[in-house]
Amino acid sequence: MEPRRHLPFRVLGPLEVNASDGHAVPIGQPKKRRLLSLLLFSRGRWTSIERIRSVLWDADPPPSAPGNIKTYVSDLRQLLPSGETAGLGRIQSRPGGYRLNVAATEVDVWIFEEAARRGQDARWAGDCDRAVELLGDALAVWRGEPYDELPEEVTRAESARLHELRAVVHEDLIDALLDRGQYDRVLPMLRGLTVQHPLRERLWGQFLVAACRSGHRAEALAAYRTAYHLLSRELGVEPSDELRRIHAQVLAGELDVTTAPAAAPATARAAGGGREERA
Repeated sequence: MEPRRHLPFRVLGPLEVNASDGHAVPIGQPKKRRLLSLLLFSRGRWTSIERIRSVLWDADPPPSAPGNIKTYVSDLRQLLPSGETAGLGRIQSRPGGYRLNVAATEVDVWIFEEAARRGQDARWAGDCDRAVELLGDALAVWRGEPYDELPEEVTRAESARLHELRAVVHEDLIDALLDRGQYDRVLPMLRGLTVQHPLRERLWGQFLVAACRSGHRAEALAAYRTAYHLLSRELGVEPSDELRRIHAQVLAGELDVTTAPAAAPATARAAGGGREERA
């Protein structure tokens, strides 16, 4: 599955709406953008007018709020591209609420989740080439913070979930590349990712493997020292048993480039996930 550049709805970054021909649909008024973002956030479920009012105006909605919401919905109905849900209007209404009719193939966040799932399935099935393709597709749809039109208190849990899944997808992609023996390609990625996510031990395990396999044993040892001090200082813990095991392999020369097999020995499944919730 290849990510489409002109998806009707994109929320992994600033809200973006696209017509079927790829042209952007301008939705300039902030409250209309927030309303549409909320309906997308609801993932096809009904959203009450009370909920809409509280999100659009926080704690102080004006008396005109219900009428304003009707106007915003009417305007959005005129603006939004037609959907894949044949026979249904793009925005449905019922007494007390609204919902947006969207298909899974129309929203970038759903495209991301599906590509991530299929990529992980491919990897565990041993199809590294397909895993690399699908996991790369999943990451490619990200442009910024999820649902950034909405208040942070509304999106906090969902945003944390999506960021964690994105971090795991990065790690799974790196494992698939390591399995293909692409150590030189992986190492620059890991240099950046370990700076962004310094408490994710799985990344450090992958770093040690990639560095050794590409002939940078000293860098691998330095990376372990960095990880050790970060975990000790920030979390008050020592590296996991798995990360220590990889470090012992580095010290013993078992991961040196001269001992490298045709494909990596799946280490980086090694240190498990990170010790932080958000990627």
